[in-house]
Amino acid sequence: MTHSRTDLPHDVKLRLIEAATLLFAAKGFDGVGLREIAAKAQANSAMVAYHFGGKEGLYLAVLRAGFERCPSQVAQLSPIPLPTHPMAKELALKGIQDHIRAFVDELLMRECDPLMEASSALLMRELAVGGPFLEELNQEFMLPYFTHLRDCVHALRPDWGEAETLYAMAAIHGSAMIYKFIPAIIKLNSGAAYPPDPADLAHFLTDYTLRGLAVAPHGV
Repeated sequence: MTHSRTDLPHDVKLRLIEAATLLFAAKGFDGVGLREIAAKAQANSAMVAYHFGGKEGLYLAVLRAGFERCPSQVAQLSPIPLPTHPMAKELALKGIQDHIRAFVDELLMRECDPLMEASSALLMRELAVGGPFLEELNQEFMLPYFTHLRDCVHALRPDWGEAETLYAMAAIHGSAMIYKFIPAIIKLNSGAAYPPDPADLAHFLTDYTLRGLAVAPHGV
């Protein structure tokens, strides 16, 4: 029997992931059955077990796909040396500026579509509840954001302890993420244009961050 293009295993797997992304985001993990996902994907429900080992495996594949749709720019940034390195502060200064630009770009410059919005909603839900896949996702996708920013802050402020470094990291990432994850509140309470220009936002956050770290160079 000759299979059509849409009958190829890869296409079935992709359709199941996309259908599950939309349904999990709308109804939650417990609110969706495999038959509903398969029907939306125009596939046989047995294909879920075949490709993913079951519903939990499909959910993990959905979360992974959300990251893979937008390859990380931050993960490609150069590592930051220890504070004892003679160029540590200079490299960290450039590194934190590059980190903020890349992070804002990832959050705001990606084309928004239903799948991306659903993926974002699922990830935020997983982060909020500390779901069973969080540790695996952290190791695979999120750890580079943490380690790169931590190393930048540590090199710029080696006098800070662990708590102060963490506070700074949360402030830096949080001030960008607010634009992505609670846009309705921003639009409701602000007269500013939305969404913000990514380059303008990155420039402002970089200036604000470096001044907060008391290391702002002239002209940033």
